[in-house]
Amino acid sequence: MRLIPLLTLTACALSLMSPAHALEARSLIDRFLQAPNGTVPLSQHTGQVREFTLEVREIRSEIAPGITVSQWAFALPGQAPSVPGPLLRVTEGDLVRITLKNTHNEPHTLHLHGITTLAQEMDGVPHTSHMVLPGESFTYAFVAGKPGTHAYHCHVQTNVHLNMGMYGMLVIEPKDPRERYWQAEHPVILDEWDSRQDPQAQPFLPQPNYFLVNGRAYPNIPDIAVPSGQAALLRVLNMGDLPHSLHLHGHSFLQVAKDGHPLPLPIQADTLLIGPGERYDLLVKGRDGDFPFHDHAANYASNAGSYPGGMHFMLTGSPALDANGKPAPVRGHAHAHHAPAATPVSPASGEPALPNAATAAGHDHSHPTPAAPPSASAASATSASALPAVADVPLTESSDGVVRVRVARFSFLPQVLRIRRGTTVEWVNEDFVRHGIQVEGGASGTLNARGRWRTTFDRPGDYRYVCPPHTFMTGLIRVE
Repeated sequence: MRLIPLLTLTACALSLMSPAHALEARSLIDRFLQAPNGTVPLSQHTGQVREFTLEVREIRSEIAPGITVSQWAFALPGQAPSVPGPLLRVTEGDLVRITLKNTHNEPHTLHLHGITTLAQEMDGVPHTSHMVLPGESFTYAFVAGKPGTHAYHCHVQTNVHLNMGMYGMLVIEPKDPRERYWQAEHPVILDEWDSRQDPQAQPFLPQPNYFLVNGRAYPNIPDIAVPSGQAALLRVLNMGDLPHSLHLHGHSFLQVAKDGHPLPLPIQADTLLIGPGERYDLLVKGRDGDFPFHDHAANYASNAGSYPGGMHFMLTGSPALDANGKPAPVRGHAHAHHAPAATPVSPASGEPALPNAATAAGHDHSHPTPAAPPSASAASATSASALPAVADVPLTESSDGVVRVRVARFSFLPQVLRIRRGTTVEWVNEDFVRHGIQVEGGASGTLNARGRWRTTFDRPGDYRYVCPPHTFMTGLIRVE
């Protein structure tokens, strides 16, 4: 009975198309209506048996320089928990068994987002299937259907548990390797985060101020390397609450699949509008040079309102050429940062893998002490190659024990400073805008227009620092 209005509407739409397009559209509709639909019995699997166990851990993770938050994270036994959770990879036709072992103090489930071959009891919705209480386990089983990009996430109090990081990517690979037309692939998982959120608060109404790619905000997001001549697949998944408009500089891409379904006619574009829960597969070709891939809604490319930040990373290619097509001088760029390049995911192994270097490392990061070597902290936002060599900088001393750094034309002058232990450094803002100072190890201050701020360095070591509103402004102080 319900097909009658659908077919009537379809007939009206087809009448407005050209004959060739109408025939193609009708063929697609017929295939959709005639295709098998519903539970595929586990006994009908045609591939291997793939088994995974996911545990749930509460962790602390640095999502942006100096910003550490509590998260609820999935983990494979014996591996570090991460947000996003481990990437699960299976092959078309496999019998997949995923055991959720609830090692947390809250009830959880596992919803297999986009999988249509499973039974209702395996859907992970508490009121229609099973809820896994603390200390309990449950095994979700299904037959892997057609190849595509999918997801998994907890569906208990979804507004809370999803916002706490309980999600990951699930990929079904084609059984026939000839269906792969790319040489490398990379997951790109989007999310938003409120660094002040409390999962116990009622009502739970987060106001995100950080915008994440693979669990990190710029400058902590690893670059994605696609050298010239390589075809790479970017599997883009939005697990946040907001739509995002991802724009890629210097390239175009082909949208080849949506929500695990190949597009009959791929779409060439350079901007992707993706809503919550959607998945897109983008085919990109490598070229010369490094180009940003960022959210074009500029507030989502900021960290707590400071630009640049948020959803912003680089697609790095082969060495850059100049405008005449000759090798360009090697230099640091404004988007360089300390996060390592993402490691391409092995597409044919069928083994679980973490999405990239940002999630492969443990997330129980302690903030470095002031005397520690630079690492994942606020002042590491620019690569060391962008700073003058410390050994070439003379020791600066002052009769009153105060050394001054000018802040002028959006630069620190000098950018690198050598001082003795116990020296006070005072930054003097000569610009007509507000700046800030965030020193590695926690010391921070605000520089109003024409204002000053100072701090004393009592411990030897290298201290990187950054202006949080203008993260391209960086400096280094060596205390001896």
